[in-house]
Amino acid sequence: MADILVVGLGDLGSRIAIGALHAGNAVCAMRRNSQCPQGIRLVQHDATLPWPDITGTFTDVILCVAPDERNESAYRQAYLTIGERALQWLAQHANPPHVWVVSSTGVYGQQNGEWVTEESPRQPSSQTAKILVAAEDFWFNSGVACTILRPAGIYGPGRTMMITIAKKAIHFIENKPVYTNRIEVSDCARAIVYLVQQRLQGVRVADAYNLTDLQPAPYTEVIDFLQQQLQIIPVSVEQRNNGSKRVSANRLQQTGFDWHYPDYQAGYLALL
Repeated sequence: MADILVVGLGDLGSRIAIGALHAGNAVCAMRRNSQCPQGIRLVQHDATLPWPDITGTFTDVILCVAPDERNESAYRQAYLTIGERALQWLAQHANPPHVWVVSSTGVYGQQNGEWVTEESPRQPSSQTAKILVAAEDFWFNSGVACTILRPAGIYGPGRTMMITIAKKAIHFIENKPVYTNRIEVSDCARAIVYLVQQRLQGVRVADAYNLTDLQPAPYTEVIDFLQQQLQIIPVSVEQRNNGSKRVSANRLQQTGFDWHYPDYQAGYLALL
């Protein structure tokens, strides 16, 4: 039985903590408020402040803190400040646990529909994505064993942005495919727990994994599918010319991970 610390207990963090518990681990979680799933030991603390002493012989620490807002300040707090606090805490351990950092496929700024893998250059286009790259590099240069986890767009219960757009009854036209990349939230949490368990079983894990499903798909295709399922007839037309990329999940697939929702059709049919 491993001792795992999950920092951040939002939707994804809670799913990871519960999954790690069900896999037979002792799980401790740090979050600001007092809500905590049954069976998980809670440390109620703001992770941006110096961390308290936490009893346990931790094998793995999972940093899964979502920014409070989509701005540079919130991203710096969630990824850089908490990273610094975590590293200060880890320095007190003779055998530091393996660190798992939940980042984002937003670090890839490629815009020409090309496939990107974990070995593709990170070319962040937004300021928030640049902070994510800085946070990844902070951990890569930390001297601590770490793995960066890069989820694509997470969807599922409570995460229904594409369904909301489909309901606006707009038919989108693209001059070239504008690819979308996504992962259903339960698959995202399962993938993270799966990789942690692989490491605990002695399997060598990579320094980074893209967490996405097996079928990047054009935006228009996904919206058209949702409108068909919801029996929505478009009443207006809108053109989209954004740049985009296709994110490869090949490295995750090679580990033997099995998706419940390998494509958007499976995931959205379950959600609807």
